[in-house]
Amino acid sequence: MHAMAPWDDVRFFLEVSRAGTLAAAAKRLGVDYTTVGRRIAALERELGAKLFERTPEGYVCTETGEGLRAAAEQMEAAALEVGRRALGADRRLSGVVRIACTETIAQVLLLPALSKLHGRHPDIRAHVLMGVARLDIARREADLALRYVRPESGALISRRLTRVAFAAYASPEYLALRPAPAAGASLEGHDRVEMEEGIRSWRSRLPGGRVVVRANNLAALVQAAALGLGIGTLICCVADAHPLLRRVWPSAPPEVDDLFLVVHQDVQRTGRVRAVIAALEERCAQVQAELLGEKQRRR
Repeated sequence: MHAMAPWDDVRFFLEVSRAGTLAAAAKRLGVDYTTVGRRIAALERELGAKLFERTPEGYVCTETGEGLRAAAEQMEAAALEVGRRALGADRRLSGVVRIACTETIAQVLLLPALSKLHGRHPDIRAHVLMGVARLDIARREADLALRYVRPESGALISRRLTRVAFAAYASPEYLALRPAPAAGASLEGHDRVEMEEGIRSWRSRLPGGRVVVRANNLAALVQAAALGLGIGTLICCVADAHPLLRRVWPSAPPEVDDLFLVVHQDVQRTGRVRAVIAALEERCAQVQAELLGEKQRRR
């Protein structure tokens, strides 16, 4: 790329080439879409070349833009490496840690862990990124992630943080009107609430039945089941504590998924990141102890 093109301008070019629209690129960059448009126009003037064709479908790289993209990605990789090395050498217990997870994991594990962490290290600030989109740890979109799927990238370190139990739940009123079949049998004739297709494998764990509510948020499914809309697969440590939910098959063992902690190998040595990891480990141990105590009380 042109020697005078600074990285701050190049990253605008890269985000537009990836996102295809100014609005989508602006969201990723945290700026207004008009700012993105101005930066792209300025970069094209500086380089003396047109980088994008404006089409009805969005922004498409010109031949020149495609040729520059590889060099821009090399600049991005170098900038990210500098940032990771600087962050990895930072042993201070202060600053921002960005953590990506689902809303339910934030509620059950992350926020209680951060509450204790804040009492010990008040200068560590958390930016919690919730939702179903998977953020790119390698590109520093987050410092830590809590995921149900282990990543394959060699630059990322992942390990099992804890195991999360799931079971089928419904409201007492629903089960009184429509008794559940035997465990493992079809739910034919029943209503179901389930996770949006493609988000998680537990969408299909309940066979048969009619889906009356589908959502991309587990808290919404908990509420739907509690209101008697149907049977749903829910996280046990949330649903067991809900006064309006009962396990459909209380004697059947729940299904269990591994929850992985994911961090870049250069970032894991940072003091504030290590402190967040330690707080998460402590919270997971507490939850497991509470679940064990609950099992013993039920016996």
